[in-house]
Formats: sequence, structure tokens, C-alpha cells
Amino acid sequence: MASVIKRGKAFSVVYKVDGKQVWEACKSENEANARKLEIEYQMMKGTFVLPSPTTVAEFLAQYVEIYGLTKWSHSSYANNNSLIRNYINPNIGSWKLKDITVKRMDGFFTALKSQKAVQQKGRGEPGLVSDRNIYDINLLLSNAFDRAVEWGEIGKNPVTKNACPDRKDKERSVWEPEIAKIALSLCKDLNLLVCMHLAIACSMRIGEVTGLRWQFISFGDLENGFEEASLRIDAQLQRISKTSFETLQRKQENIRFVFPATKKTSNTMLVLTTPKTNSSKRVVWIPPTTAAVLWRLKKEQDELKENLQNGYQDFDMVIAHTSGRPIEGGQIDESFKQFIMENNLPDVDFHSLRHLSTTMKLIISKGDVKSVQGDTGHAQAKMVTDTYAHILDKNRKKTAMKFEKAFYGEEENSPEDLLEQLTAFCANNPDAMKKLKSIINN
Repeated sequence: MASVIKRGKAFSVVYKVDGKQVWEACKSENEANARKLEIEYQMMKGTFVLPSPTTVAEFLAQYVEIYGLTKWSHSSYANNNSLIRNYINPNIGSWKLKDITVKRMDGFFTALKSQKAVQQKGRGEPGLVSDRNIYDINLLLSNAFDRAVEWGEIGKNPVTKNACPDRKDKERSVWEPEIAKIALSLCKDLNLLVCMHLAIACSMRIGEVTGLRWQFISFGDLENGFEEASLRIDAQLQRISKTSFETLQRKQENIRFVFPATKKTSNTMLVLTTPKTNSSKRVVWIPPTTAAVLWRLKKEQDELKENLQNGYQDFDMVIAHTSGRPIEGGQIDESFKQFIMENNLPDVDFHSLRHLSTTMKLIISKGDVKSVQGDTGHAQAKMVTDTYAHILDKNRKKTAMKFEKAFYGEEENSPEDLLEQLTAFCANNPDAMKKLKSIINN
């Protein structure tokens, strides 16, 4: 039996062939119902033949329905559909699958480099399609055509990286520790101050900071001065599209909480979702100074709740407006930019504080990558070493200079080294020891 399923504003006919679920996208509910009856009749007669997509657009519709709904997160679903809608279908959607070659796909990626980007709502005049977007389109199509090979639609994946630019993340400016300490001393906004402390001391992402709830913070024994304070990263605050929420029913178990909407006309919704990866779920020990700032915020919030009573929407959020509703990451970014400008501090973005944190911990731990990875929540240790290789390289450079002095040249002795050598010499030469004592006494 087939069934008609609505996903957002689209309709699909869903049925099984050889135990595998198949999705057929339709333009309307009437078309979907008609196709459902046609499929059921053909299956009953034994004449049903599974339709194969003929164009790239038709294939990608099936790819999204079969693969995307199962594998993608809410943000990935929205982003990938946006790439398909804005850049892939308008350019190559009408291409026949059987006619696609490596040469044609390389030409498509080359042409993208000189194409104007799609205008985004609320943003200025767009430039050319960014290398980052082209890289993401390449990754999406490469995965899609891998599935096409597996499903027997094509014989070979035509997508290569020949004409695709490398994904180069912009080098991020990071404060020196001394500047960060000055910034913390200057910050008067308690919510922003806590966010900065958590990013620097606990290596937290902005979504993890804004999604933190009091129930996952332990201050330990207060008499010990917060020495046992810790927190558990259990969720992240995220704004997702209502369409992706309605469509990805299989992914709704990843949604921990949906905040009540403030505008009924909004196309998005604010939610607490599971962290970015399984390794992102972690326990982090809080330095006492950071714990003290958190405690101060908690006391202020408790006082505010008592004063406002029912006027405070208590969602248990650490970072919250005076109404109790969560403060989003974009708002923290804006507050941070304003704070930098008002205090004439070096211009960095908020995420750079996490980089500062990781850098400091690599230096303090003398390159203990696994230990640092436990705090940062990176999925793989390689992600730490790749991103922060320059820090490890500094330590390796120091090692090389120490080797130069120890092996090739005369190493400059420290006062401790000289005292140790003198003590050893006197121990083996009693007369020298007597002479030294005589000199000291005189």
C-alpha cells in the first residue's frame, strides 16, 4: 500500500519496493492522491515498474526524500535545500542524468566562480558565489551522485574536486591572554561577561553557552571556594525553520525543547537541540573565578524571579533576558561587537574566545591533545591538531632551539645548574670545600 505524506508545503507518495521505502515528490495533494491510486492499481496487477529519475532535479528530489530525511540535521536540511534551490537546479536541474560527464560538471563549478550570489533577506548587495558555498555544493553533489551509483541510476560519479576551490576558512584574529583579561575586567554586562568566561575557561561554543541550563551546573561545596564546580553540556540553542521541523519528523527526537513563539507569523522557531556531535556532550570542570561569576548571575536571577513572580518565564536558562526568555547567539555576537568598539579593544569575533581557550589549554597541558579534546568537544583529536597546529609548532620550535644549545653549542647554564655543578665539585674535592667555606666566612 502507498500513502500520501505532507512535508511542509510539499506532498509525496511513499511506498515500499523489495523492502525499501521509496518517495515520489508531487506538485500538489491532488497529484499525489492520483499517483497513489495509480501505484496501488499497478502493484495489484503486477505491472508496476519503479520510475527512474531522468533529470538532475528529479534525482535530487528523490535523494532529499530518501537520504536527506534520514541523515541530515535540521540545519543541514535547510542549508542543503537552499543550495539545491538557489544554485544547483537553476543551473543543471534540467540536465539528463545519462548525459552528465566529469567535463560538464567541472564546467559547472568553474562557471559558479563568476556567478552572482543569491540575494539574502535583510543583507546587503551580494557579491559572487563564495568559495565556501562552491565547496559545499561540491560536497553535496558528490554525496548525491555516490548514492546515484549505489542505486544503479548512473555508472560513475561525475563530481571531482578538479574545478572546486579548497575550503579555506578565514584566518581568525585571537586576543592575547593579557588582552582577554583586560576585556573581562572591563565588561559590565553580566550576561555577556558570563558568556565570555564560559567560552574562554570552558571552551564552549556560543550555542552551547546560550543553551546552558542551571540544572546542569554544580557549584560543589561552596566552602571550598568553587574548587569542585563543573557543568554538563547537554544541549545547544538553535533557531531552525518550521518547514524543516515539520519535515524531519525522524529528527524530532533531537529536539529537547521548543520555546513558545513570540510572533505567530515567524517562519522559524527557537529550540534546544542535542549538541553538535556525540563528543560534544561532555562534562567540563569550571575554574573557581568563572564559577564565582556564574554564582553572581544566579543570585541576580533568583532575585529577579522573586520580584517579578509570574512575570518571569522561567525556562531555567543561564543566559536569559529579564523576561526569562533565552538570549540567542546572534544577540551575544552583537553585544560583543559593541563592547569591543566602546572599549577600543582589538577587533575579534566571539568564536575566537574558544580558540583562545584551546590555545591556552594546549600550552598549559604541553600539547596533551586528548585532554584538551575532552574540554572542547571536537569529534576527533585530529580536528584539534589541524586547527591549532601553529601552537604545537611553537613548542616544537622551542625544542629545536634547546637541541641547538645542548648538542651543537655551549648551553647557557641557569643559576640552579651552576649551583648543582658547584655542589657536586665540592663534594668530590674536600680541600675545595674548606677553601669555599673560608671565603664565605671572610
